[in-house]
Amino acid sequence: MTTARRAKLYALLVALVLGGDATIALAAPTPVPGGANQIGGVQGTFSRTLFSGTLRLKSMSLGDPRAGDSMRPNAAADRALVFRAIVSNGTHHENHGYFDATLADADGITVSGRPLDIGWGLEPGAAARTSIGFSVPANFVPVKLVLIQAAAPKARAFRIAVRPTDVPPAPAPSAAP
Repeated sequence: MTTARRAKLYALLVALVLGGDATIALAAPTPVPGGANQIGGVQGTFSRTLFSGTLRLKSMSLGDPRAGDSMRPNAAADRALVFRAIVSNGTHHENHGYFDATLADADGITVSGRPLDIGWGLEPGAAARTSIGFSVPANFVPVKLVLIQAAAPKARAFRIAVRPTDVPPAPAPSAAP
């Protein structure tokens, strides 16, 4: 092997060793993952009609319970909120279920909801009303609502941004006599 060839080989080896380290050192940082076991989903707002590939949500609202609702706060310092929507079947087969629901605030603190109805049994194209109740601390300000069809864990989740105007202000505490 000639000296020139040996020099090129050594230069190549040094470049690979140093270049490899330099490449590792200059590599972009790993992005922060979305969360453990996070499932795919569709994102939107209350004002949009959202479609997950199987279910469609529209006419969504988040507000205080109505007179006929069976939703009460869990504690005296809590506030009750109720999510309402129309859910429709966007497939060619029957769809049964209800949503597991979670509200989250800007710090990622979550509160789970509970269905206030018996769920739905929808023929293709049919629609039903659904409602979910939440008992949240009085100062809780939701920024995200996540809905996952309970009977279909592989279904796409709905991730709905909650704007300040989507939630009515908390009622003023009543004065004790």
